[in-house]
Amino acid sequence: MFVLFTGISYSQNDGAANTGLSFLKLGIGARSIAMGEAFSSLVDDGTAFIYNPARMNASENGNVTAMFNKTMLDMTTNYVGAKFRIKKFGIGLGLLKTTISDIEVRNTPGVPIDKFNADNFSGGISLSYEAYQNLSLGVTGKLIYEKLYIDEASGFGMDFGANYIYKNLSIAAVVSNVGSMNQLKTEETKMPASLRFGASYLYKKDNLSITGAVDAFKVIDGGSFHGHFGAEGGYKDFIFLRAGYQTGYDNKGFTAGLGLKYRTLTLDYALQPYSTGFGSGNSLSLGFNF
Repeated sequence: MFVLFTGISYSQNDGAANTGLSFLKLGIGARSIAMGEAFSSLVDDGTAFIYNPARMNASENGNVTAMFNKTMLDMTTNYVGAKFRIKKFGIGLGLLKTTISDIEVRNTPGVPIDKFNADNFSGGISLSYEAYQNLSLGVTGKLIYEKLYIDEASGFGMDFGANYIYKNLSIAAVVSNVGSMNQLKTEETKMPASLRFGASYLYKKDNLSITGAVDAFKVIDGGSFHGHFGAEGGYKDFIFLRAGYQTGYDNKGFTAGLGLKYRTLTLDYALQPYSTGFGSGNSLSLGFNF
């Protein structure tokens, strides 16, 4: 069990020896993952709950986004998020769950005596407000739960975000996962509080659109500095090709994906290859605008 879960934390390469709850650092949404998770200044759908609560009012449309991801060590990630705007306010919610299934229990070498799942959950509400022209501020409050075999723990976390838009340029700053957990058996799990700064630019001409984005990301306690870079090319606001790159990780770098948009529906796919024998992550997202 120790090897299994330290392996998951190591794959994120962010304060693995100092913080837990690594599922809070996972990329969410196929569009974001395909663009290297350079998304804090760009997100305009239900994944704003994850990346930047200040972007809840980034567009006039409401949105519901659902994602399924299957990745290394048979870990599955499910997410549902929604957001809508009322004048200068943006309101959203998100539900995130990760599961690692069929972990074997042994007292001695040999046949397992039992199997169990390791589950993590985060859910909450986000609120954003346009404090000044083109400047929005946002906050998220979320409940967090983890269960490992027969042991459980819960806690509360908060995210704070800001976003400034000037024409086609967007700039963002986010502080995430500020909070605490109660004890899991005998130890309190420390949350991976992190900082994220991002910028993105959209260029449009005729039927073509090109978006470039960059995020700087760091877990405050013991995390490495990471650069996240992403690009997206669109044609007729119908088909999109995406690519990204992440620096400072030991077993991941390039990402890629594509998306389709038809009227109010969006369908996105992302591929995230891992090195050192971890295979690849595959993400699929479905969105509905209203």
